[in-house]
Amino acid sequence: MHTTLSGSDIRRGSQRGRAGIRIGTAVVALGLLAGACSSTSTSATDSGGTTPPPNQGAPKDEGTPKAGGTLKVAIPAELDGLSPVSARWSIEGNLVASSIFDPLMTFDENRNLVPKLAQSVTPNADGTEWTITVRPNVTFQDGTPVNGEAVKRNVLGRKGQPVTGSALDPVQDVTVTGPLTAVVKMNKPWFGYDYTLAAQGGYLEAPSQIDSPDATKKAIGAGPFKQVGEYSPGQTIKVERYDGYWGDKANLDGINFVPIVDDSARTKALDAGDVDMILTQSPQAIKEYRSTKGITQVEDVAAEEAFAMIGMESPPFNNIHARKALAHATSSQGIVDSIGEGVTSPADGPFIKGEKYFNPESGYPQYDLAKAKEEIDAYKADTGASDLSFKILTSVGEQNTAVALQGIWAEAGIKAEIDTQEQNTFLVKMFQGQFQVGMFRNFAYVNPDSNYIFWHSTQAKGLGVGSINFGQLKDPNLDKALDAARSNPDATSRAEQYKQLTPTLNATIPYIWLYHNVWALAANEKVGGLSTPQKLGFARQDAKPWWNTIWLK
Repeated sequence: MHTTLSGSDIRRGSQRGRAGIRIGTAVVALGLLAGACSSTSTSATDSGGTTPPPNQGAPKDEGTPKAGGTLKVAIPAELDGLSPVSARWSIEGNLVASSIFDPLMTFDENRNLVPKLAQSVTPNADGTEWTITVRPNVTFQDGTPVNGEAVKRNVLGRKGQPVTGSALDPVQDVTVTGPLTAVVKMNKPWFGYDYTLAAQGGYLEAPSQIDSPDATKKAIGAGPFKQVGEYSPGQTIKVERYDGYWGDKANLDGINFVPIVDDSARTKALDAGDVDMILTQSPQAIKEYRSTKGITQVEDVAAEEAFAMIGMESPPFNNIHARKALAHATSSQGIVDSIGEGVTSPADGPFIKGEKYFNPESGYPQYDLAKAKEEIDAYKADTGASDLSFKILTSVGEQNTAVALQGIWAEAGIKAEIDTQEQNTFLVKMFQGQFQVGMFRNFAYVNPDSNYIFWHSTQAKGLGVGSINFGQLKDPNLDKALDAARSNPDATSRAEQYKQLTPTLNATIPYIWLYHNVWALAANEKVGGLSTPQKLGFARQDAKPWWNTIWLK
């Protein structure tokens, strides 16, 4: 049986054989960037990042959930540890971690924030204090209580992390005000902080894990499964059902998460029955599994955007005409036609039609070779350069896209040389701003506030230093818009402010938008319960609070 499902949001993919680079491997690990948190004060909290599309062929007649069995899941990247305080996770990290750790908040199927470990998360009138109250009678897997002190330890532990802790710059202190309550005090208003608590920023690890010298190897959470053994890079991560779980007990006896980085090898493992389920963003694999007998596939279009990031601090792209030339010379539809397999869709901004923050007037330059050549001439007149030439920094996984862009840009007379690096080197170069154009994917978040650290000039630390604002984007108009929205207590007008972010962002052309990604969970027919991740979504950088509902037939 095959099922094509759109998760609870709207969005894109890669190509079989392509590993792909996502921001999560560098920063999203914070979890501050995507999470979800619901406040008891609805006037202060945005509800729903998107309007979910109707389910397309949702699994039917899955039968009655059955207890027992161990599920084997292949994931497309290795993790760098199992501590939500210090690790750097993208979708794979969130997928694994959600079996062990519960977040303070999560999303319902309409992408509204709802409590998980928290009873409530409530701001004061101006957003400078957030009161977090956790559920009573919940313990971590080592028997210690989930309480206000644990919340404090986790929040301050994240803030103390080098570089990535800068995402929590507004956090001034955390005060425990009761057995189950902690107040997070800000040095300025932050409406949107609650959203960080439904992703990695809200996963609570036991204080004993925080204190352990092996914190990255041995996870101690409050989730439906507990870790078996210790974490070792490249090895299978094993978890077993935790019978002391405070919520609905898991159906499965356990889950084995197997890292298989190569897309083709991962699909072969599923085809051969070596694993029961895979996570994939390969358009080719997704397309094939839509009609493969014996495979159930659920798809979530609420993923990232793929784009070519521009280094704005140094030549040639410190010149606006060079950036405009590249934008006008890029056919996102041509890229989609080349590698998208009919699965991906063209992008001109960080949101897709159907999302509440989508703006049809994106302000992004249209594909136009004549205008591209005019902008090249203007660039040469400004700088005295003889041509527009540069290097494309890419990982091995994104090399196909880089090659396609190289050909498209050559039609406008643009000379692009490809610099392919292995993933870790690629990420270091991106982080230090050592690129002219870099292949990237990002922005898989429900709340646009989560993009603050990528877009605000305070996060552009300079070349060679290390910045979350990788391309050194510095725009006073964008800064003003981001700060105004973050300090606005009214959710309705804040949403309108966020809709205007896209044309403000696109005015400086920091990104060459390519396509909206799609992720899929493809499983053999014996896997039940996939209707739940379909409804709740699984492609965002947030928690996946549905592992306890999956079962084996």
